[in-house]
Amino acid sequence: MLSTTHQPIANPDAIVQAGEWRLTILTPGLVRLEHSPDGKFEDKASTFAIKRNLPTPDFQAIKTEAGGLSLTTANMILTYDGKAFTTHGLQVFGVAMSGSSLCGLDVC
Repeated sequence: MLSTTHQPIANPDAIVQAGEWRLTILTPGLVRLEHSPDGKFEDKASTFAIKRNLPTPDFQAIKTEAGGLSLTTANMILTYDGKAFTTHGLQVFGVAMSGSSLCGLDVC
């Protein structure tokens, strides 16, 4: 019988949060995005992820003065304006290594 251990609460070092939003960096290519007007977030296991307590991947997160975020991992660059998710306020770009520099797939 298949046994699954549920660990729905992520490592705190993998969470970037401010006000109405929370991002959990699960792997260099997988980020859980949450927006909640009341600033309360769900930590129950879901079909998407029953185990979020993973080793924290390397990432750089820079919060902007306007309340947004710029997040960089080995596989993506994410920019977020800190408001409700929209196609203009949340953008994710896959990245590729070109020599020793990181660049978006659309320009490499």
